[in-house]
Amino acid sequence: MPMRQLILSVCLFALLIAGCGGSTEATSETTPAAAAGDPNTPATSGAELTAAEPPAPEHAEPAANVAPEPQMPPYGSMVVQKVKNYETWKTAWDADAQARKDAGLTGHMLMRGTADPNVVVVWLPTSDIEKAKAYLGNKELKDKLKQAGVQGKVDVTYASLAGAQMDPKKQGLSGALLTAKVKDFAAFKTAFESGTQARTDAGIVGYGLSQDVTDKSVAYMYLQSEEPAKVKTYVEAKETKQAWKDAGVVGPAKVTLVTEGEMAMYP
Repeated sequence: MPMRQLILSVCLFALLIAGCGGSTEATSETTPAAAAGDPNTPATSGAELTAAEPPAPEHAEPAANVAPEPQMPPYGSMVVQKVKNYETWKTAWDADAQARKDAGLTGHMLMRGTADPNVVVVWLPTSDIEKAKAYLGNKELKDKLKQAGVQGKVDVTYASLAGAQMDPKKQGLSGALLTAKVKDFAAFKTAFESGTQARTDAGIVGYGLSQDVTDKSVAYMYLQSEEPAKVKTYVEAKETKQAWKDAGVVGPAKVTLVTEGEMAMYP
């Protein structure tokens, strides 16, 4: 797989990504919360993951046939389902690849529940959220899922990508998917993104953040860790829950622990 495609594939997650391989914001100031020892205090500085290009020679000729850097789609759908047998479901999933491409979906990431591997979570990025809704809401697809062994209600969410900080070299990580009701999404986003140091200290190596396209008070978070126990400990910690409450989260967040699996970009 070409390096660019591999990097873009890994970046598919971003419940939640505004762009590949870096943070959407960086700050060099210490907030009052940091001075008070808040568990989600911001890092004192941000670092770019890619080095700046050297200045071009004064009379350099324009580069020829240089393709623009790929951009992540601005939307994504998350599908959570319980299946009888993963291999049976996967066979049906693979057979429906062309229909996903025709619906404007640009790739996928498959995840499985940490506690129950028959819980299957699918992340689908897209540039056209209405086409994604039409595809995922189609009765024909629902019938296919039922025939493939999907049990009970399929949970489908549609989100606009708000930000992410992920390392494209890290694959097969453990993760936590969180859904939270917030008082004000912009305020929550600011508070959440200021918690870089607290997450790093807890072993969280990446995050993604997005907002529901219909209910703007619903935030979706994705947290990555190299160790399942660390991400579980972090989301269950009293300090984490208090920090989220202080940031405007209303009530408990819904949490699904997962293990990352197959990633693909559609040609």
